[in-house]
Amino acid sequence: MNGEATRPQSRLIAALTYLLGFVTGVIFLYLEPYDKDEFVRFHARQSIVFTIAFIVLNIILSVFVAVLPGPLGWIVRFLQSLIEIGFAVFWVFLMYKAYRGEKYRIPELADWADSMGF
Repeated sequence: MNGEATRPQSRLIAALTYLLGFVTGVIFLYLEPYDKDEFVRFHARQSIVFTIAFIVLNIILSVFVAVLPGPLGWIVRFLQSLIEIGFAVFWVFLMYKAYRGEKYRIPELADWADSMGF
């Protein structure tokens, strides 16, 4: 979907669905009139799933940091920091794509969001 096919207000709201992760995703998924805008709904669902994936990955890595001794734990913590930076950059990228009016699909996560039925 290109930028001309989507109203400017829908593009702004779609970008805002990523702002506070699943919180803004849920808000705009059910807030009228955006609950009827498929472009906003797509980005709201993807925002929710993206945030859940980030939280789950952080929990898993944090367990490894806590369990692994000394240098191994430090290495995992360093990798976790790099992953968090990557997620932050990707988060801004998703907001940019939504604002541009594009339906950028995160592989696997977008399919999961579509199958959830909300």
